[in-house]
Amino acid sequence: MDKQTIVNLKEKYTESLFKQVIPFWERHSPDWEHGGYFTCLERNGQVFDTDKFAWLQGREVWTFAKLCNWTEDLNREKKEKWLALARLGAEFLRDKGRSPEGDLYFALDRTGLPLVEPYNIFSEYFAAAGFAEFYRASGEEWALAEAKKSYDRIVVRKSNPKGKWTKQIGINRPMKAMGVCMMDTWLSGELEGIVPSPELTALGDAAEKQIFDLHIDRKLQTVFERVLPDGSHPDNMEGRLLNPGHALETLWFLLHRVAGKGDKAKINDIAEIMLWPAERGWDEKYGGFFYYQDYKGFPTEKLESDMKVWWVHAEALCAFLLAYKFTGDSRHEAWFKRVDEYTWKHFPDPEYGEWYGYLNRQGEPALSQKGGKWKGFFHLPRSLIVCIDWLNEMEKKSV
Repeated sequence: MDKQTIVNLKEKYTESLFKQVIPFWERHSPDWEHGGYFTCLERNGQVFDTDKFAWLQGREVWTFAKLCNWTEDLNREKKEKWLALARLGAEFLRDKGRSPEGDLYFALDRTGLPLVEPYNIFSEYFAAAGFAEFYRASGEEWALAEAKKSYDRIVVRKSNPKGKWTKQIGINRPMKAMGVCMMDTWLSGELEGIVPSPELTALGDAAEKQIFDLHIDRKLQTVFERVLPDGSHPDNMEGRLLNPGHALETLWFLLHRVAGKGDKAKINDIAEIMLWPAERGWDEKYGGFFYYQDYKGFPTEKLESDMKVWWVHAEALCAFLLAYKFTGDSRHEAWFKRVDEYTWKHFPDPEYGEWYGYLNRQGEPALSQKGGKWKGFFHLPRSLIVCIDWLNEMEKKSV
């Protein structure tokens, strides 16, 4: 990738972040009356549901706080605005989000009245990261305490994440999902300076081991979403389930982690593994990555399997740019360019800003919304932020 290409990409990503993405959420998401954020936003930003979902609240806290800490060269007024926006969600979660047992409810109404029990441990992961980033931005000790509280609840709950709300009878088919170890890999970096380093190292090491030992099947060259404790995958819909986006997101988290340790062998290994879900998951007829697949090509239990989804492509951009940055491999460069071309052709909405979240297989918007119960202010801005950082580093090293 030559220097001018890198510069052009950086300019495109920067313009999108600051002119299309951030302004959309600044205008439409804050609830200045009751605190927290609206995430159910139509194409033009109109709020179509005022319920608030704890994991999206934590994600948005993280993003606004991250912008404060990331953009050193921006003026003070912008940083103060983002800090106020981060505080809006952090204080809402602190004051309204927790059950008497200390866990975060999954959903609350606009005023903070709990609606859905705290069955989803990912609420704690994003709250821990959000409070930690807000602490770095504000220096306020209560945010540090809240980050530690969420982390402590993760430690307690992780062996049985959904607790009494688990539907499966695990003793008969004790499946392990990749999502928790994926989040452990990310969180082990996000909580630096918050949780003692030996504990974070152990957290990341255990997650890395599970992913390599159980979910990555070298013989079949496949990354399986759910496996049995011995790494096998039963011949049913659950055991054959593939999620290209999750695989690529997990792999770039791992790649970033092992690169921090200077492990060149693992860098090359992970970069090679990235090619498996990409080659299997790409839709050769219409372009873009399928949301879900069955290893044997049967129908999945997921009715949205052939949709093209925003976060999958945002994470794929991260995966292949990072792999190319570390390896210089032309295959990863080609994949990054392919995903970049498809993504910028289909997802951005030039009229109202932000990205469509859900496209049909042909690449047309299947839903008009820009946010909802699952889509918020997180995957897209995080992708743009890290890609801009890596492009900056690549530009400095290019000739």
